[in-house]
Amino acid sequence: MDSQPSQLGRYTVDSPTSISTITSTASFLASSSLSKSISDAGIQSLSSILNNPHVGKSGVYGSDASWVGWWSSSTSVAPPEFAPLIPNKASPDLSRSDFQSYLSSIAEPYHRFEDVRNHASKEENLDLESIGGQGEALVACLREVPALYFKEDFALEDGPTFRAACPFSNVSENVVLQEKLSQYLDVVELHLVKEISLRSNSFFEAQGQLQDLNVKIVGGCSRIRELKETIRLLDKDLVESARHIQELNATRSNLLALQHKLRVILYVNQALSALKLLVASADCAGALDVTDDLQHLLDGDELTGLHCFRHLRDHVGASIDSVNCILSAEFMRAAIHDSGDADVVILSKAKVRASISPNEKMMK
Repeated sequence: MDSQPSQLGRYTVDSPTSISTITSTASFLASSSLSKSISDAGIQSLSSILNNPHVGKSGVYGSDASWVGWWSSSTSVAPPEFAPLIPNKASPDLSRSDFQSYLSSIAEPYHRFEDVRNHASKEENLDLESIGGQGEALVACLREVPALYFKEDFALEDGPTFRAACPFSNVSENVVLQEKLSQYLDVVELHLVKEISLRSNSFFEAQGQLQDLNVKIVGGCSRIRELKETIRLLDKDLVESARHIQELNATRSNLLALQHKLRVILYVNQALSALKLLVASADCAGALDVTDDLQHLLDGDELTGLHCFRHLRDHVGASIDSVNCILSAEFMRAAIHDSGDADVVILSKAKVRASISPNEKMMK
């Protein structure tokens, strides 16, 4: 039989406290050795900067001036463990009032820094709590309550679902099933309350933000009402009179345009009446003057859009045709009348010549 190993000289770990003690001791020793090695390296680096590598061991430039000798000489010197103590000097008595000016100068930035740091730490803790707590209730419910009750299409009126949730069995098993269902309900309610409590901080924070936003909205609405009232007063005192003058000027311009249009309508109406009379009296010159004026109005845009003169162009054309007929008749009448007088003169001259005797012609 093998003998058990001796525990003499060994440190037995019997409790978590011993484990933590060993861990802290090991970490302290590692950090001490690391800090000492860093300190030694720093001293060596400082020595390498301050020492001249070209100077030999004898203190002068010589053949033994090499980097190897310099490095060995620099590392052979043991660095002091502690800095030399500074001799104590008598210092004047200091009080808080001596630092009051400095404290007052940094008081505001320091308070602001404290507020930012506290706020950041609170947010970090809240985030960690929410990340660690949220969702655990759902996992616990899924672990304790069957997944059948969490289906989206869960309906007890469905036959297979009802048989799976409430299988037919004897009375004792039905009582146990009822107790299980009550237990499932309690579990769900418990974890639901837990989830609500985990999210209550963010909920109330959002509610507070909404209330602040509502207050700001109400203040903004009241400010808008004040601005509207100010604009109304300014409009009444400064703008209303100028706008009234502008409206009166526009009304005057519209009335002048309407008066001009009515005058044109009156002139055209009178011209049509006069044209009928002139055509009836066979006054072609006056009728042609009137038709010329009406034609000029028709070619322009003064009669555009007037429904009452939609047949004016036809009336003017008919009047021109009537004048042309009258002029043609006058020309024919004049031509026929002049030719009749010429025939009478020719006949009279012929009769006179016929009445003269041949003797008289010879005497002449």
